[in-house]
Amino acid sequence: AAAAGTDFLCYVTPAEHLSLPDPEDVKQGVIASRIAAHAGDIVKGVNGAEDWDRRMAMARKKLDWKEQARLSLDPELSRQVHSKHASAGVACSMCGEFCAMELMEKYLGISAPKGF
Repeated sequence: AAAAGTDFLCYVTPAEHLSLPDPEDVKQGVIASRIAAHAGDIVKGVNGAEDWDRRMAMARKKLDWKEQARLSLDPELSRQVHSKHASAGVACSMCGEFCAMELMEKYLGISAPKGF
């Protein structure tokens, strides 16, 4: 809808049609709307819309957890999830020994900052 030029994006929270949404439900809905609006801006070629994605991609490439949290739509949640699932190594806990960033460092000498 955003790519087609709509002037208004709305969302439905998981709670709606079951109960009144609470502040957290509304927060999640706003984040979903922001993602949809951002995707629409990219599709429409809005000047500067890709800059945020590019900065996030670079932070991910560098395993820069602080910058990823800063750039996220919910920095506090980003920090909480990272802390909850912290790995013993440099990378996140998802890929383990198959982390593409750690393999790039090992075989191509591209280093990444350590820690959060």
